[in-house]
Amino acid sequence: MNLDDFKTLLIQNTGLTIATSDEGKLRVFLQHRLTELKLATLADYLELLAANSLLADHEWQQVVQTLTVPESFFLRDKGQMNILQKHILPELIERNRHHRKLRLWSAGCATGEEPYSLAMLVQNLLPDEQDWEVLILGTDINDKVLAKARDGHYSRWSLRDVEPQVLTYFQPAAHGLLSLDASIRQKVTFRRVNLLKTPFPDLEINAIDLILCRNVFIYFDQQAITTVLEKFTQTLKPEGYLLTGHGELYQQPLQGLQTHLYVESVVYQRTVRPFLKVSDKLAELPRKPSPPVLSEMPEATVKPPKADPVTEMILAYQMGNYTGVLAIAQTLLSQEPNFEAHYWSAKAFASLGQYHTAESRLESALALDPRSARCFYLLAHIKESQNDSELAKSLLNKAIVLDETFIPAYLDLAVLYETEDPTKHQHMRQQAVVLLKKLPPEAYLDDFSSQVHELIQQLD
Repeated sequence: MNLDDFKTLLIQNTGLTIATSDEGKLRVFLQHRLTELKLATLADYLELLAANSLLADHEWQQVVQTLTVPESFFLRDKGQMNILQKHILPELIERNRHHRKLRLWSAGCATGEEPYSLAMLVQNLLPDEQDWEVLILGTDINDKVLAKARDGHYSRWSLRDVEPQVLTYFQPAAHGLLSLDASIRQKVTFRRVNLLKTPFPDLEINAIDLILCRNVFIYFDQQAITTVLEKFTQTLKPEGYLLTGHGELYQQPLQGLQTHLYVESVVYQRTVRPFLKVSDKLAELPRKPSPPVLSEMPEATVKPPKADPVTEMILAYQMGNYTGVLAIAQTLLSQEPNFEAHYWSAKAFASLGQYHTAESRLESALALDPRSARCFYLLAHIKESQNDSELAKSLLNKAIVLDETFIPAYLDLAVLYETEDPTKHQHMRQQAVVLLKKLPPEAYLDDFSSQVHELIQQLD
């Protein structure tokens, strides 16, 4: 089965590319669809996909639901969330106060955690929101994930990196899930959008103040990125903002956008002048100088001593600067084998949704330290993100065997056992509490964004 024609059609219609490592999965899927539809050849299936029909639309949904693995969680990427909360959203609110309109778009929203996170931030920053016209739009190409987003039920895994106050927006629901408050759900509108093929700006998607499109372009080919980026720029209001995943637009032409550099991330802003397409010769004219960055200048003028590379790498990760993590790791690995470089680059790749690369880095880390509980813990997270909960449980148990004081593994196992084995669920929670009580109450646990005493209070 020659896959080249299918890959070409896939790129033309969705912008998505297929990694060589996923070709086996693709062959299995295509053979299944040929059998299901009673088609003789791949050419027959491609003809079906190319048609303008309801059946073709249904088949494209089968394709994207099989070939994309949506992964998100609430308030993902602390660094970018900090920029939104402290700088971008307050500026947009102040700028739009005279006409009381705010328009935010999460493009490639998966199961809805990102636009709902925006809704939470807006609610906290805009006490008179009822007097505003606020659009928070979540779009995705995948109908299945949009249905889950509208439903508003999430596992605790989707809340794995949030502050305790965020949990107040949720109530326990059936099957161990958590139900998001209607007060937040009703703030978000969901819609299917193919970023490459759906025409926009349109009646709804226009004059947008902020577009979040994070960890989407990593799956697109170069031409698709250029096309969608031009559409985004035309859809933003002048001086509107675009946030992408770290490093996704590296070396990408940014016609009509200017760059702002924060410690935590790069932010793109539409220029005031009219947008010019990349193909236009006027694009070669020099740009106006960028205005000062929004972030406050540091008060101190004396620079602190530079941290060692491993500490810098950890700080970069904590700020959501995954590109910085990978740059430091590459420097360290060019000198000698380095466990920390492999481990933290694996965490960075996992946060970017590049699980295959993350697993490869974890293999290299485990070759240097085969008894690393945190490597098995991270690998368990990756497997759970890929819906392999059985393997995730096995890996978490292995982490506990290697380090019986490894609290995060107990708590994750408690979540996984919650519905299927209440006895194990309770045992894991109790063991975690016993271990937590041996730690200083004010100690801060990065894995849970909580102090020890706060976590004990939640679990007891």
